[in-house]
Amino acid sequence: MTRAQQLIDLARPVPPATPFDWQRVEDQIGAPVPPDYRDLLDGGGGGLWADVLRLFVPAPGAGFKHVDLERSRLEFEQLQDLFEDEVVERPADLGDEDRLLPWASTGSGLTFYWQVAPGADPETYPVRVSDRNGYVWERYDLPTTDLVLQIVEGELRSELVDPSWVNRDQLFQPYQRE
Repeated sequence: MTRAQQLIDLARPVPPATPFDWQRVEDQIGAPVPPDYRDLLDGGGGGLWADVLRLFVPAPGAGFKHVDLERSRLEFEQLQDLFEDEVVERPADLGDEDRLLPWASTGSGLTFYWQVAPGADPETYPVRVSDRNGYVWERYDLPTTDLVLQIVEGELRSELVDPSWVNRDQLFQPYQRE
């Protein structure tokens, strides 16, 4: 069983009434979306996980601009400007051609990114996590849904993600789609 399916089985979300247009999303962000992430969102997993992790979804609707996956390319362009102005530290191991595409955030200001290198297999994108100020960067070499499952189960070993934030009583809260 895949990690995406494990998460779906845990939360029992309702799949969206209309499927996401993944080709449009990938055209917008300029990179393939990891298949496990697509599977999770297609299964209804777009929302707030464990009262801590906001997954970004395609075209989330009015009032949800902060979780719009299709804005990831724009978000990275803004991050690039912050790197160049030395407002935010660039991860030391980020290749010159690599991009950081946000796919989740927390209420405490953490942002989760896929590190996308040209021609990289989307199933092997490293996951990067940054603090609110961009001073601390963590790297996880595992699939996106593995990381989500570790957060939900309180098993992620991290300086940034505090297991006490995880609310197992509120495992999943879907976004309201328009």
